[in-house]
Amino acid sequence: MQGHLPGLDGLRAIAVLMVIVGHAARFPGFPGAARSLLVVNIAHLGVTVFFVLSGFLITTLLIGERARTGRVSLGAFYARRTVRIFPAAYAYIAVVALAAWAGQVRLLPGDLLHALTYTMNYHHDRGWALGHLWSLAVEEQFYLLWPLVFVRSGRRALSVTLLVLALAPVVRTLSWILFPAARDGMDEEFQFVCDSLATGCAMALLVDRVGLARAGAWLPAWTGVAAPLATLVAARFMDWPSFHLPLGATLVNLGIATTVLWTVTRPSGLSGRVLNSRAAMVLGSMSYSLYLWQQLFLDTEAWQGMPALVPRLLLVLLAAAASYYLLERPLLALRARLRR
Repeated sequence: MQGHLPGLDGLRAIAVLMVIVGHAARFPGFPGAARSLLVVNIAHLGVTVFFVLSGFLITTLLIGERARTGRVSLGAFYARRTVRIFPAAYAYIAVVALAAWAGQVRLLPGDLLHALTYTMNYHHDRGWALGHLWSLAVEEQFYLLWPLVFVRSGRRALSVTLLVLALAPVVRTLSWILFPAARDGMDEEFQFVCDSLATGCAMALLVDRVGLARAGAWLPAWTGVAAPLATLVAARFMDWPSFHLPLGATLVNLGIATTVLWTVTRPSGLSGRVLNSRAAMVLGSMSYSLYLWQQLFLDTEAWQGMPALVPRLLLVLLAAAASYYLLERPLLALRARLRR
């Protein structure tokens, strides 16, 4: 499974738009008819899409490196991830800190420390402007753990991911029942959401074993509609712990993973053409910066001199574009050199 996988930039674009729409819906200027259609926590669902995609992509990269070189260089992997993730995130944190100092945004005790150390998913009493970094913390914890597990487990890596998929619902359910204090972090702490990432990892490992074409051939023609629809139906009950914790979260992860597999194996269909369009690829490439900066300008308690939604969305786009073209793209070139 080598080369660029079609449609994944488009899925990133959809995921970040889900987050932006979910947060923008909190503003008075958001169309009421559109708000009434948001029957799921679309922002959280968008983050879950990112998690499954990360598991799939990182595992695909690790498999590809091992196939090419016979080994995985953990040092090179961590260097690439550091170059990719840290600079843009720390630039955003610095701007938020300045905005807080100027009185434009509100931070709570511990926000900056947990943001800087990528532990925000264990810091639940927090301000809005840095709150979304909980998902980056989950991703960073995954980047630290999974390559080590992948290297050490070898051919047993798939078994490890399947074990995580089996145990995570049990851990969630028992923690909810036995440790009520843990409920605040049920949708954020690594031990409770790691199966989203593990689902993507398992799919990449399965595809490597059977081949991409054969894996795609297993999916019937109606999968492209049924998988996203099933994901939305399962996500509709995220607020029902008795369903979501033992089963619903797993169904959401599997629905997203199936959608991803459908996307990469059907690039010539209607959905494939949309997801591989120029606009989708540009938005997907900028998804990290868009995710970072949407939080700052979609804070309902901040920037009181600019209450309108449209100017805020324009500032999100401008800040994300500046971050991407001035910071991310030059560092992506450096990361490519590190990979070589």
